[in-house]
Amino acid sequence: MVEQKTILVTACGSSIGLEVLRSLHQSQAPIRIVGSEVSWWGKQIAQPYCQTVELIPRGDSPEYLTALKSLIDKYNVELVFVNTEPELEALVEHRDTFQVELSCPAKFGLQACLSKQVLHDRLAGHDLTAGTVVVNDRQDLQQALDTLGSPVWLRCAEGPRGRGSIVVEHVDDGVFWMDYWRRRDAADDVWLAHEYLPGRNLNWTSIWKQGELVAAACGERLKYFLSQVAVSGVTGNVSHCRIVDSSAVTPIASQAVRLADPQPHGIYAVDLREDSQGIARVTEINGRQAFRPLLYTQGGINFSDLFVQSMLLENTTVTEPSSVTIGLEMVRGMDFEPLFRQPATGEQS
Repeated sequence: MVEQKTILVTACGSSIGLEVLRSLHQSQAPIRIVGSEVSWWGKQIAQPYCQTVELIPRGDSPEYLTALKSLIDKYNVELVFVNTEPELEALVEHRDTFQVELSCPAKFGLQACLSKQVLHDRLAGHDLTAGTVVVNDRQDLQQALDTLGSPVWLRCAEGPRGRGSIVVEHVDDGVFWMDYWRRRDAADDVWLAHEYLPGRNLNWTSIWKQGELVAAACGERLKYFLSQVAVSGVTGNVSHCRIVDSSAVTPIASQAVRLADPQPHGIYAVDLREDSQGIARVTEINGRQAFRPLLYTQGGINFSDLFVQSMLLENTTVTEPSSVTIGLEMVRGMDFEPLFRQPATGEQS
């Protein structure tokens, strides 16, 4: 009998954390699940899927790291799923000191996942990204519009959920937007202007073990919550999505991962957008599960379970499922459980 393994799922009542829990709930692996949360309501939401849920400080709190390590020691945790950007930012400088498996990459790779500028620098010269320039002022932005064409996609170099993103056609609009963010709370932000990519908005989620690709699949974002009130039309919180064929994306995304991290180990979620020719361009890499983990699970590739199996259960052979359900859709609402369906042949989404 295989000894039971203890898994810690952070931010377990969050959108992504809850989908990781629901995916692990479908696992047949001998595991017990401990959760961490920052709110009473997050704890209550996640409790049915965990043996216990403990409240700890937020990822941006000075006490977070101590609290996380205390939980790991208290429950003899052997693997941790880290599910939010503030937690990753708190972990990055200390990542390589942890003696347990973490879902996020080691420090070098995680740095590229947390900074779009670092990622762009590592991918430069390989024709994997949209044209990109750093912009600090009006002159930089005008040069970007002249070089990349109008419009450009302007955004902060760091932060999740499309932070600071806006489509800019006129230099005055972009200058005002950067000044507005700097006055609010982002005076030190680095800003990037990208060639505008009009095609499909894709995610490629993957598991790597000691430099080898274990499993991967691709999904498409179709709609966002509250997109009508977001300046960019992107909120980062997907309401409608589907699984798509990954064959054309895998060579691009896997090359990007290897350039960002020469020895990839952990979970890498690559975001891409297609250009006017239908070629997928890398926009960012997340060092955690992004997009919708539960869609992939329902479609036949349970990344949460596969990660546990590949990292902790050495005698288990892990392979990519031969038949992911291409076309499977997920619709999320604020007042109902996620819905899944496989459209009939020829039916429009």
